[in-house]
Amino acid sequence: MGKASTNASLFVYLLVGQVLLSTFTHSMAVSMRALHSSSASAESQDDRQSVCMETPTVFLTVSSIAKSKKGELHDRIIEINWNYLEPQSGDWVGLFDHDPDENGTEPLNRVSVGNLPRGYIKSDYRLPRLSLTDREDSCLGFWIALIRDERVLLRNCLRIYPKWMKENRNIIGDMPLSSLIIPGTHNSGSWREYEGPASDTVFYRYLINQDEPVYRQLMHGIRYLDIRVGYYPKSEEKFWINHNFYRMRALSEIIADVKKFVEETGEIVILDFHRFPVGFEGQRSKHALLVEYIHSELGPHIVPNSLWPHGTPNDIWNVNKSVIIAYSDTQTAQQYPYLWPPLPQEWGDKRTLPELKEFLGDSLKKRGGKGRIWAAMAEFTPKPLDVVLRPTQGLRNMAQTVNIPMTYWFQDRTWNSRSNIIATDFFLGNNIIQTSINSNIKGFQCTP
Repeated sequence: MGKASTNASLFVYLLVGQVLLSTFTHSMAVSMRALHSSSASAESQDDRQSVCMETPTVFLTVSSIAKSKKGELHDRIIEINWNYLEPQSGDWVGLFDHDPDENGTEPLNRVSVGNLPRGYIKSDYRLPRLSLTDREDSCLGFWIALIRDERVLLRNCLRIYPKWMKENRNIIGDMPLSSLIIPGTHNSGSWREYEGPASDTVFYRYLINQDEPVYRQLMHGIRYLDIRVGYYPKSEEKFWINHNFYRMRALSEIIADVKKFVEETGEIVILDFHRFPVGFEGQRSKHALLVEYIHSELGPHIVPNSLWPHGTPNDIWNVNKSVIIAYSDTQTAQQYPYLWPPLPQEWGDKRTLPELKEFLGDSLKKRGGKGRIWAAMAEFTPKPLDVVLRPTQGLRNMAQTVNIPMTYWFQDRTWNSRSNIIATDFFLGNNIIQTSINSNIKGFQCTP
């Protein structure tokens, strides 16, 4: 959520909403995505445009919308997307259950491109929760291709990127972290798998930001985690991941996921301890307890703050470390050599696409290219009264509205060239991971 006052109000309305809505029956609102064009920034120059040509792409996403019918789950629906195409008559985009370069190109779903250079449509297929470890193939069983005259012009797949940084060390190793595009999640610990009616209460609709646990987020390619911690002295577990004033799950679970992942892969992960909504106000000693706990669990992996702000992946790997701890309490951060200073989050507190796009565009101009790590929070923020007035909407529907248009914005080179961390809700519903990786390793970035 946004500012502290908004957080407090939202928590109150969540509770009030549960009471007010106890006599109502709920139904999930089904929303269609609005497709919005990404126009070039006003500061673009003709010579810049000639160098920074947009690249045709086809990609798959996973809808954040979730519902159940007669006991059957309707969630994690595969979505077909294309952008920057120059279609010809007869062109079509297909969803496949095999690599379309192999013999036979019969699709699961076939969509005529017509004269649309950009488009999106839901498929008839669901992404199962597959094991992401010990896989022989990074593709998760679904491919997409642009077909013209029975020839594959473009192809892609829905995949994981467990070692994308290490695998491309020769390209990104000497680039400062502030020059990389780093995919992230917002409220990373506020996750819950959709399980039907038990998950579909107004309370959970406005609390759950992600559909995957942290380990799986990292396996998919996320490298920035937005963490909010509450302190509960009477609980067996003292530190919890919070969404505002509501505790979601024990911090130890998130720490264990991060530790497991970095020990398996050696990838760099940024843990941003960004807010402390419960139990820390006026309690300096609680920060010391939290920092000591973090160090006891992750100590051998924590990157020293001597590498801030211009450290590169090679600098980090050369000291045999991989976890950056950014800590938003400045006084505490200054006391420990392994805490990085507060990491700025550009948070618009917006609720419409034009407002969010304008805010993020301004943030890119303000922050981009300044040699400092920062995060663009690319999601909607609900109003407190939305819980009461729009009980069936929730964060899943809000993410569904944002994710594809926001992907288009960041695929635009005038945005791409100034981006650093991009944090989103229900991250499988956008293409930010693949867009970020391509920009970093294929030289799609342009000089701001």
